[in-house]
Amino acid sequence: MKHSRPEGTPRPRPPRRWRLGYEGVVLVIMAFVFVGVGWSEVDDLYALRHRGEVVTGTVVDRYGGKTEHLVVEFVTRGGAKVQADTTHFFDAEVGQPIEVIYDRDHPQLMQTADYGLDYGLPAGLYGVVAVGFAIAGVVKLRY
Repeated sequence: MKHSRPEGTPRPRPPRRWRLGYEGVVLVIMAFVFVGVGWSEVDDLYALRHRGEVVTGTVVDRYGGKTEHLVVEFVTRGGAKVQADTTHFFDAEVGQPIEVIYDRDHPQLMQTADYGLDYGLPAGLYGVVAVGFAIAGVVKLRY
């Protein structure tokens, strides 16, 4: 005699299994990429916050399309002449003097002094995106 389920009761689900699918793997990799990019942004801000020195430089070029770059020439407190570019600025015109903050150990790492050195936005933004990719990847890897 066959055992039957009472009418209206759900059929038991088979246990979930891991499936190594292309989409899931790509999503998990994207999560790691966003963690790395976010870490790099926060690390740069940490360096500027703790080793940064403010000097006045001159805007020598502004270029780019969707993402604009600002090229600034400045002299470090140690006397070295540096030309570096940044995307971290609000408003500047070529030839205009501008205050920049640079890392005294790596003067090429700089941004305009008025841009801000808060960790919250990059850590939060990249963190949320990374968690989103990680969750989507794990969901895709399970079936």
